[in-house]
Amino acid sequence: MLEQVPNAPPYDKSPTGGPRLRNWKDLLYAFNDQLARGPTWLYDTPGQQGLIGFPFNVLLPSRALRGRKLTPDSRKKNWSMSTPAGLLAFHRPDVNARLRDILTAYGRFLSSPASATVLNASPTGWLNPTALDAIVSTACRQTTTSSELDSTTDTTDPCPPPRPQFHDLFVSNPLHLTYGFASWDAFFTRRFRPGIRPFASPSDDSVIVNTCESRPIALERGLKLHDEFWLKGQPYSLLTILGASLASDTVVGKAEEEEEEEKENKELREAMRFEGGTLYQGFLGALSYHRWHAPVAGTVEKVRKIQGTYFAGCPGLASRRDTNGGGEERKLDPSAPDRSQRYLCQVGTRALVYIRARDKRLGTVVFVAVGMAEVSSCQVTVWEGDLVEKGEEIGMFHYGGSTHCLIFEPSVRLKFIDAVEQVDVKKRGNDLNLPVNGYLAEVVS
Repeated sequence: MLEQVPNAPPYDKSPTGGPRLRNWKDLLYAFNDQLARGPTWLYDTPGQQGLIGFPFNVLLPSRALRGRKLTPDSRKKNWSMSTPAGLLAFHRPDVNARLRDILTAYGRFLSSPASATVLNASPTGWLNPTALDAIVSTACRQTTTSSELDSTTDTTDPCPPPRPQFHDLFVSNPLHLTYGFASWDAFFTRRFRPGIRPFASPSDDSVIVNTCESRPIALERGLKLHDEFWLKGQPYSLLTILGASLASDTVVGKAEEEEEEEKENKELREAMRFEGGTLYQGFLGALSYHRWHAPVAGTVEKVRKIQGTYFAGCPGLASRRDTNGGGEERKLDPSAPDRSQRYLCQVGTRALVYIRARDKRLGTVVFVAVGMAEVSSCQVTVWEGDLVEKGEEIGMFHYGGSTHCLIFEPSVRLKFIDAVEQVDVKKRGNDLNLPVNGYLAEVVS
């Protein structure tokens, strides 16, 4: 995997400008060293901006695109994902099990007081004026909607003057050395102050609110129960997203076999409820708000965690035809990881929350939280049987950017806001977000 990355520039350096690791021993030493360091603020170059908060991704052989327009989430290029060896390695269960051990240990450090050393006002600290302004800009950079679903207004800074400061938007104490955050994780999972993200139509159960502060990337109707999701088009495969096709390899004896068969049949029946339904997907950047909120009011039917990959990319996107010189040669595509977000819904480590909506027309809605790269912890904070109100917190991502989905049953007719309905037709600004708890869709009678 390391040897298959070209040695010529610009591959000889990481996207942040540092040296590129060339052998597995140095890579492991670097991983071990990072386990006792919080992520520093590096935001001077496009490569650094794209990999902010992703130190392990930087350590892997990676590069930033040249000759292409760079967007806040299109610069996270793990070149090794697209090598033949990388495609195999990052999909291997044993490799992902070891990566899970490493990232779990890192998560423990990021939750400890020792990680708060990066919460300072130095040029590489997360509380310096440039860093705080970037976080505020991300929170203010939204696609806002009026009370009419079809009236969608794009704006790069809807925050009215005077421009808010970090402590105006988020629960924090600017008089404290670390703004009152006990650890890096506490800073990353910061909360909005009450009233900053009001609930859309709190008394109208037919309105679905946005679960995560995120940018729309896909809307698909007529979901198939199974599809070849590893191909270039990355269609959604319900069986795989919902984990219904994951058979156990530990079955021994007839009783255990029958129990496993019944479990698989139950998962299949659950997945079949959503065949022909609708899926919406959104992306969260590293500077975004990372807590999840209930899209609808109802009862939590089921909570499930599925262990999957961490740095895998879609095999169908690993290479592109090189048009330079008119040849047919195919070269590894460094943008494959970012273009694999649909695919990651089906292979990445993820958490599923099934909510039986109070509005019976909505049936059961499934929220899927998907970990990307270093996002190894999808924490669900509700339990089966819990009653949740629309906009109530149901969980959070710990560390890094990520993606999420909402899945609806086939009988549910929905009208989404324009920013979602037109996501594949009219490309919106890549850095615009739908505010959490804002209008997302409404049931069409």
